[in-house]
Amino acid sequence: MKAKFSLPCAAMLCSAILCSGNALADGSVAFYGVMDVGVSVDQGGIAGTSTRVTSGMATQSRWGFRGTEDLGDGLAAFFVLEGGIHADNGTSTQNNTLFGRTSIVGLRGSFGSVSAGLQDTPLFTTLNVVVDPLRNGVVRSNNLMPPTGFRASNSVLYRSPDMNGFSGDLMYVAGEVPGDSAANRAFGGSFGYSKGPLAARIAYHRKNNDSATLTGLDPARNLLLGANYDFGVVRTYFGYEINKGRNSAPLNNGAAVFGGAPPIASTDSRDMLLGASVPFGVSTVVLTYVRMDDRGIHNQDAQQLGAAYMYAFSKRSDVYASYGVIHNHNGAAYTEGNSEEPGTGNRQLAMGLRHRF
Repeated sequence: MKAKFSLPCAAMLCSAILCSGNALADGSVAFYGVMDVGVSVDQGGIAGTSTRVTSGMATQSRWGFRGTEDLGDGLAAFFVLEGGIHADNGTSTQNNTLFGRTSIVGLRGSFGSVSAGLQDTPLFTTLNVVVDPLRNGVVRSNNLMPPTGFRASNSVLYRSPDMNGFSGDLMYVAGEVPGDSAANRAFGGSFGYSKGPLAARIAYHRKNNDSATLTGLDPARNLLLGANYDFGVVRTYFGYEINKGRNSAPLNNGAAVFGGAPPIASTDSRDMLLGASVPFGVSTVVLTYVRMDDRGIHNQDAQQLGAAYMYAFSKRSDVYASYGVIHNHNGAAYTEGNSEEPGTGNRQLAMGLRHRF
């Protein structure tokens, strides 16, 4: 019989780890997370207006453990276990997995770090950290720029140390198809500079679409160039992405939510993001524009306009409100989603409370 993991089990696991003698003695294991719950109002789809209490719109609700052990001579072992939570109903995200966001173990030293397991790809990290001021939360860039590589299971990731602002990383993802080491295999990496007001990075991801039964398929390739610059009164953001091949721009929502034929994923597209984040004391206003240029035969282009407001009660707790709208062309059917859900129309109003622990 398949075992089920309940909230009482989770509580016992937390207690066991946090209260173990080694954890308390070393102070090397930390329990952390985010709880984000609010209300979203989706409009524009043929099903009509949808009002929902939703989890993780600005930042996906999550819980996790991370820890390190000093091995001496500047070397340390580390681990991260992180799972997503549907905070509105208590279930797990990522197909109901326990630690479906991150599950890694690694070594860190003067050479940088090496980790293995389930983790974000360099391209996805670049999109979230460098390009998108809303980090793929409300009015997320992924509505129009969903790359093939978000997270990768069975992966090995090397990150270099910071070298006067420059750094790089490389990832290898095993396809694990018997008899064909190339099938389902992926690799990628990024290189960039981050120092002072400037952060700039270029990232690449390539995934083989072959399987045990299908071979000779066109691979998915994503190339992303991004930068942001802090002028003091405003931080500006820019991103440009080239997507080629099957599954290079998978749809967040494949349903025909606006009627007519189901949408068709592009196999040749260009994406651009422009953004600005303006702080006003404990308040922050964010404006974004994303353009998806489909260069395939269907020419299903789209543009997204978004605005968000955040008010911080403290470093750990804040409230937010956002509004986003997508303009679809030539039968495109992109939906206005957030970090948790793909959305049911081309317009979305979201309001929520976020607490980090």
